[in-house]
Amino acid sequence: MSQDLKHHIKIYRNVFIALLFLTALTVGVTYIEFSSFGLGLFVGLLIASIKGYLVASQFMHLNDEKPFIYGTLIFTVIFFVVLIAIPIMWDTNSSDIMTKRANPFDEFKNPVDEYKNAKESDYDNYDEGY
Repeated sequence: MSQDLKHHIKIYRNVFIALLFLTALTVGVTYIEFSSFGLGLFVGLLIASIKGYLVASQFMHLNDEKPFIYGTLIFTVIFFVVLIAIPIMWDTNSSDIMTKRANPFDEFKNPVDEYKNAKESDYDNYDEGY
């Protein structure tokens, strides 16, 4: 066997052992009672991220693709921030721009409620023209 092939086999064996250990750690962490849900979620996602990094960097050979990976990561973060910011900006907009109403759904009021709240004189002229 060539020296290069032995080196790759050693790397794959070490990654396999690390993945076995991290999988056992993931199962073990499920039995721990964390003080908050967020802490448990953080630990689980941290272990999953490490396992994902090992698989992507070694088995998918992305370890040498650093500029592309960094560009993709930055694009993903920017896209995430924009997607989170859209509902926040939407919620802070308190009036409808086109009609200057406080509630854009004012035109969809229930006609039965409007009839009950209206005065008699408002409906006197409705039958004219029929």
